[in-house]
Amino acid sequence: MLKRKLDQQKANLDREETQKPALSGPEEAGTSSKLFCQPLWQQFYNIEVKLNEDLDGLTPPPDIACIYNPVQYASSLHCSYLRRYLDGPKKLVFIGMNPGPNGMGQTGIPFGNVRTVKVLMQLSGSVDKPPVEHPARPVDGLSFRKEEVSGVRLWDLFLRLSGNMETFARQCFVHNFCPLAFFSAKGNNLTPSELKGPYKKQIGTRCLEAFDQQLLLLKPMVIVAVGKYVLDLLKKSEYCQSVSVSVLGLPHPSPRSAKNTNWGETAQAFLEEHNLIRLMRNEA
Repeated sequence: MLKRKLDQQKANLDREETQKPALSGPEEAGTSSKLFCQPLWQQFYNIEVKLNEDLDGLTPPPDIACIYNPVQYASSLHCSYLRRYLDGPKKLVFIGMNPGPNGMGQTGIPFGNVRTVKVLMQLSGSVDKPPVEHPARPVDGLSFRKEEVSGVRLWDLFLRLSGNMETFARQCFVHNFCPLAFFSAKGNNLTPSELKGPYKKQIGTRCLEAFDQQLLLLKPMVIVAVGKYVLDLLKKSEYCQSVSVSVLGLPHPSPRSAKNTNWGETAQAFLEEHNLIRLMRNEA
């Protein structure tokens, strides 16, 4: 039933594609596969759909009571983000860990707290419910009232430095490594780094395989891993090993991270040190 629904959503999005302009003009040569003749954002999303199918086949450990996949239940809003802001290869890619319950868990957009998505990104779309919803972790989509601190910190800084989302998205893109959010029986948010046993390795392996495919589409010169978990996994990335690309690590903006009260200042200093603001401002 869920797969049939996703197939229908993809068909609807294909029909809408000709009605919604991208950020720039015609796609550059090589952006779309000659075999599939699809826009880059659609090829990117196809990889996500395949990853979701692979992850659905895994057996989680008993300490995980609920698993949310906002790429599935918020696919309309998620694809609006891809369609509008993934119109071609990107020189700089920021890669986060997984959906936060108050951000991407509500909107389907990486670090996407509701205010950022509605006001700064100017995106809208329907959001369904996950198959099993934990009572302590309700999903209300764009009606959700609680802010995602990580998303506020990250997007407010990025858009202040770049000027606006359109300028930022010319050469930059933000994505999450794992599409799943994990919750304990009490509703505690379990990050991928906190998973246990074979399941943790299985999640990491399958998400890395998918991300390597996505990197071949995006062709970034610089990849910034937001948090140590992703940075460690990227050491095994075939793309990062075989292509002349810089892989950097930025501390995660989550308030759960230790000594993180001045994240904005730390992150801006990092971006200045590595000369990345010029890409965010589309000046390179």
